[in-house]
This record gives sequence, C-alpha cells and structure tokens, in this order.
Amino acid sequence: MLVAIFNQLLKALLLGILLARSCFVYAEVEFLVFPEIKIQHQNSETFSEKNITPSLDIFTAGNIGFVNILAEGFVSEKIQHIERLQFGVNITDNARIWLGRHHTPYGYWHTQYHHGNFLQTSISRPSISELGGAGGIVPSHSTGILLEGEVEQQTSAWHYMASIGLTSLLDSSGGGHHGGSSAASLSDFDILNPKPSDHELGYAFRLTYFPDALGETQIGGFINREDIILAPTEQHLTDETHDEEHSTNDKIISLNIFGVFVNYQHQAIRLISEAYYLSSKVPSDTQMEKGSFSAAYLQVEYTYDENWLPYVRVDRSFSDSDDPYLHLLDGYPVSANTVGIRVDLPRNNAIKFEYSKRDYNHESTELWLLNWSAVW
Repeated sequence: MLVAIFNQLLKALLLGILLARSCFVYAEVEFLVFPEIKIQHQNSETFSEKNITPSLDIFTAGNIGFVNILAEGFVSEKIQHIERLQFGVNITDNARIWLGRHHTPYGYWHTQYHHGNFLQTSISRPSISELGGAGGIVPSHSTGILLEGEVEQQTSAWHYMASIGLTSLLDSSGGGHHGGSSAASLSDFDILNPKPSDHELGYAFRLTYFPDALGETQIGGFINREDIILAPTEQHLTDETHDEEHSTNDKIISLNIFGVFVNYQHQAIRLISEAYYLSSKVPSDTQMEKGSFSAAYLQVEYTYDENWLPYVRVDRSFSDSDDPYLHLLDGYPVSANTVGIRVDLPRNNAIKFEYSKRDYNHESTELWLLNWSAVW
C-alpha cells in the first residue's frame, strides 16, 4: 500500500511542479504542498494498515496577466480529485468574479480551511462542516460563478461572497471521495467526469464583518438554497438516456440553510463557533416530507508556550430523530465531544493527537486520531 501511494504522490507532485514551472515566465503564482499521514482507530474495529492514510494536497494561486487562478488537488491511495479550479478577473480594486469549482460559502470552516490539514488546529472538522464525501450533510463545493469582495471602513472591513452553481448529488451507495463510510454521501460535481444532468443549482450568500481589518476576529452570517438530486437506483442507471437529460422521475431535495459564525481571537485564547438552521423537503414514494433541525459547535483553543495548542470542541444537533433529510445521511454524528492537542515543530511541521466520542442516531463510537502534517 505504501509503495503504491508513494508513487501516486510523487507523480502528483512532479505534475504540479511542471505546471508551476511552465507558467513561471508568464505568471506570478504561489505553489504549496500539504502532505499528511493520518492514523485512526475506532473502538469497534480491528487496527490494520487500512487505518493509516497518507495523502497530499497541492495548492496554487496567483495570476497570469489579468486572469486570477486558484487550483487545488487532493491525492490519496484511493482517490485523485480536483477540489477547486477557479479562473477569475478583478472587476474593481476590491472585487473579483470567478468561474469554476469553489468552496460553497457557508460559515467559518468551509471558507477558511481547505483540504490541507496543516492549516486547521484540529485533525477532524466539526460535524456540520464535514466534507460531503466524508459524511457531511451540506454540499462542500459548487461549480459555477462566485463573486467576492471587500468594503473597508476606516480600520474595519466587510467581506461578501455570492455563489450560484451546480451543487451535490446524494448518492445512496455511499463511498464518498474523502473516506465517508456511511450508507449515503453527497457527491459534488466532478469537473474531470462531468455529468450535469446529475446536479441542480445551488445559491449562496455570505457576509462577514472584521472589527479590525488586519485582525483575526470576525463575525458573520450566511443563507443558502441547495436543490439536491437523489441518485437514481440501479434500475434507473441502466437507462442510457439518464445521463443525457433529466428524467421525469428525478427526485429533488430542497434544502434551505441559514447560519451565523464567529472567530474570536484574544491573546492566547481562540473561540470558533457556528450555528446552522436547516429546513428541507425530501421526496418519498408518495409525498414530500418536510423537516427542519439545527446544529452548532464551539471549539476553544489555547496557545501554550507558542508551539503547544490544546483544544476542545463540542458539536450538537437539535432535531427529531426521524428528520427525513438526516435519515438519508446516517453517517452524520448528531452529538460529538472532542479533545486534542497540536504541537508545532520546526520547518512548518505539526503533530496532532485527538480523541472524540460521537453519537449517531442508533449507535455511539470512540475515535482516536494521530497525524503528521506539514506545508512545503
């Protein structure tokens, strides 16, 4: 396994270097590599080499002439995936418009951190901010148009993001590209294997206020509307016409999302929190089932002696256990308590250790995580 993944990572790294070098004469680009080795163990499982997961995230951003570019690729033993691919132009000094696949602008975590684990303090993501392919319940990426910009007011600033694009497909067969193990997962539009008929449009708007334009503290809110197609059954997949146009039997979930978030930094203490309210209409064989629920988390971090950073996180969902949308995505923990520590090492390396207890609708698990991550 390790030999195979090393070869894949090496190929991806060489390809990224060649692309960066080929553009160097004409472009100003930043090229970063985020390697990671993650070890995980769940209390109900037998530990094996499958619990060790090396991966590599490749990120580049900059401009070629007047065109802005941003690209991110994620590589592991099982998957090679383009996470983001955006091309944009500056429409004013403080506003940009992008075309391509981008992070759906929800709260703090979705927009602040990409797939390079080194950037975030914890190993795991909050439950409500989990990637769709790893058991998350909100679409992680949108493929279409993204408008973003800043409005400065003396020492403070506002930042806005508006998005319209193809959203996720809910696949009942599971197997999300980020290791999801639930019976179903959200699959984002794949620009390398595009199937537009499998995706509807999603709309999002996010507004953030920075009391100090140069500081870390921020507070904001967002509103999203996502129309998510339920993947056809195996019987429907035998119909060759399905990939050519929408079937009249397509079932579409209507998902409305509202939320607020805050990132507060004061000396050695940092607080990150988000709260979501989701309402849905889920098609069944006979009718549209309506449901709603809310979810929130609070993560508290304390920087000790510069390089040691312990943290705790509490995730909670408040809903009826029979919520029709959550019923489709049974890999989502409705409650989780997490504690961990990050140790920063020289030359942009970090070691993290984390324990969490997660409660699902019908079971509970304990998850132990250890990882090494870096940025080069």
